[in-house]
Amino acid sequence: MSNISLRQIHKAYQKKVLVIKDASLEIFDGEFLVFLGPSGSGKTTMLRMIAGLEEINEGELWINGTYQNDQDPSTRQLSFVFQNYALLPHLTVEQNISFGLLNQTLTKVEQKERVEEVARILHLVNKLGSYPDQLSGGQRQRVALARALVDQARLILFDEPLSNLDALLRAGMRAELSRLQKDMKITSIYVTHDQTEAMALADRLVLMKDGEIIQVGTPMQMYHDPISLDVIQFIGSPEINLFNVSYQNETLYIGSYAIDIPNSTLHVIKQSTRVPHYLAIRPQDVIITDEGDGIKGRYVYSEHLGSKKLVHVDVDGTPVRVLVNHDVVIDEVCYLHMKGTIYLFDQNRRNMQSAVAACIKTNIIPDHPIVQELNNYGYTFEIDHNHPDVIFSEQDDHVILKQARTQMHLSHRYDLLTYYPFIK
Repeated sequence: MSNISLRQIHKAYQKKVLVIKDASLEIFDGEFLVFLGPSGSGKTTMLRMIAGLEEINEGELWINGTYQNDQDPSTRQLSFVFQNYALLPHLTVEQNISFGLLNQTLTKVEQKERVEEVARILHLVNKLGSYPDQLSGGQRQRVALARALVDQARLILFDEPLSNLDALLRAGMRAELSRLQKDMKITSIYVTHDQTEAMALADRLVLMKDGEIIQVGTPMQMYHDPISLDVIQFIGSPEINLFNVSYQNETLYIGSYAIDIPNSTLHVIKQSTRVPHYLAIRPQDVIITDEGDGIKGRYVYSEHLGSKKLVHVDVDGTPVRVLVNHDVVIDEVCYLHMKGTIYLFDQNRRNMQSAVAACIKTNIIPDHPIVQELNNYGYTFEIDHNHPDVIFSEQDDHVILKQARTQMHLSHRYDLLTYYPFIK
């Protein structure tokens, strides 16, 4: 069992220069959680603080109900898979794997049985006598994974373990990792900057930028219901198109072009006190033609992607990407039509159409980890003493969730978090 709680974590390498800013997060037993973000976003630092390889300057780390800030990494009952494999070149594969049992009191027979068992799982039996320099990159990564699995830790941390492999090996190792994690029910925390890898592996994603958690959710929640521009610009491939827009007389404009939008979207705009400033649409939701009354653009170049190609168009200085069949011929002057899902964002870059409840009404807004955790999902809080959705007590972690005339007495914040973020 491995439940992890990060509570208002701050980290600075230099005085007043924060690399992690007020991060709170709950990680549940048996889940595959992925930290995703660009280089410098703080995701590896978060992983290393959980492992005990980096000091936490402020905040609290709890693992299975035990305070861990001042605990040695060797006492945290976890394994770490490094980006560069970290294999010992003078030891055989068998010796490298058994190195993971260094802190366990096992007989030589028990050690050998453990090593052979994990070698069978990872198809390394015929490589046990080999040395690391005799192995391919994929085989070395499997040895590093075997060393992490052999001590039967219930928590494994992965720091971009597949980044040194080619595309074909990465795809194979992703499938292998996912299968092992599900079969062995190991709590796994994985760091990557590769969104394809993250979407394929994660039960939940944690998107980070500049040391802050931007959004938490399942891969499909993040893709279909991004809470901000930062999320939609990072999640999804090919990269989404982004336009500045204006709204006048119940009409949406890109420059001088009026945009047809669904009545449901128009209703959201009319009911909101916010005004749309940005429009985002994915390349597969744009249609390109050589005539018509759409947005006029100029063909720039194409990227061939097999059965599809990605067409790059310039619209008054704004680059636009359109995904089309490989045999489509594009004239130099072309016209764009928006036929799929569009996303509107306000001046604060927040999604105006998010399915997540915009606000949770509560009796108080406490200094409580659950407030930050629900903020991660895109919720905000508002005090309403007359009709609260959630009642916070002032004792420990006890809360009462009131929903649809019922009351659920919840003894621990995990109960609320597993329930509440999916209420629409």
